Amino acid sequence: MLKFLSIAVACCVVLACSSGLTDPSAESAACGPVSTSANAALPIFGKPFEGAFPIGNFFDHDKPVDGDHNGYVLTLCGARDSKQVDGHPGYDWRMPEGTPLLAVADGVVLTAGLEAPNFCPGLNRTVQALRVQLVHTASNGESYVSAYGHLSRVDVKEGVSISEGTVIGLSGNTGCSGTPHLHFGVARKVAGHYVLIDPYGWHSSVSD
Repeated sequence: MLKFLSIAVACCVVLACSSGLTDPSAESAACGPVSTSANAALPIFGKPFEGAFPIGNFFDHDKPVDGDHNGYVLTLCGARDSKQVDGHPGYDWRMPEGTPLLAVADGVVLTAGLEAPNFCPGLNRTVQALRVQLVHTASNGESYVSAYGHLSRVDVKEGVSISEGTVIGLSGNTGCSGTPHLHFGVARKVAGHYVLIDPYGWHSSVSD
């Protein structure tokens, strides 16, 4: 994984898990993003799991908001992709259920357990996902939240301080999910509000 976090702001909304990090593959990131091609970088995050898994869905740089669809995902390369989950607020990694998930940086557990019940159109029923959210403080004082969704087990408790690499739970298929995977999202605190961002940044020559 690229050990950096973009400081590009995409959309002012509260962070939420709805539907995960390794280097984006050539298949889904045709521009071949690397840390030096990002618009800005902050070395703070490590990997949320060991090994490598294929990316199922990218972060939508145009509208990373569930339910606010415009027909395509704008990838970190600036490409429009109509085959991915429109409005996706993070990354999805397809991985076997039970894969250990790791804290991407030192932090404090903000939430750990079942999310509030919500209706899943894809499954046509009300569901609840197991999720974990961690608060991290960068060396420059900025605050970030990392969010892990669709877990099968949670191994941390709210309010507890943990270090980078701590196992926070196991991947799963809970909530509004049709196949085992990790949904991973990141938000940065800006003017008192958390703003969804892409931890892989923006790698296109045009404006984000």
